[in-house]
Amino acid sequence: MAKKTTINKAFVEAFITENNGYPEVNHFEDKKDLQKFYKHLSDEQLAEWLAIEGLEYVPNESQPINRMRMAMAILYHNFPKQPSAKKQSKYAQYSNEDLMNLAIKHSVEFEMTDDERILRMRAIMALRVAGHIEAK
Repeated sequence: MAKKTTINKAFVEAFITENNGYPEVNHFEDKKDLQKFYKHLSDEQLAEWLAIEGLEYVPNESQPINRMRMAMAILYHNFPKQPSAKKQSKYAQYSNEDLMNLAIKHSVEFEMTDDERILRMRAIMALRVAGHIEAK
């Protein structure tokens, strides 16, 4: 939208009547404007908009949850979520082999197991307690 428009129930009803439907993707520059827009729609109108766009949501017994899920489906269709960067582990710089070598070198003992993830955790904990490694 080029000019700032007040989005209220009258605006939404006029928009649907004049444009013979719902806003296209990229119609709103700000997701807050889209949220204001669909806030004034009925559940039936939201369901109709989902059908037009070919969107789906997981139905629930609760009407308010269904409404929220329909609204979120429309929001994410218009403003896709950005993938978040995976947080790196504090000890990612140490391979399992490095940890085992450090434990042997410094004679740090810990309980052995067949599961590599648990073995890694035990090695890190033992080396940390002994003061041979620290988190970055």
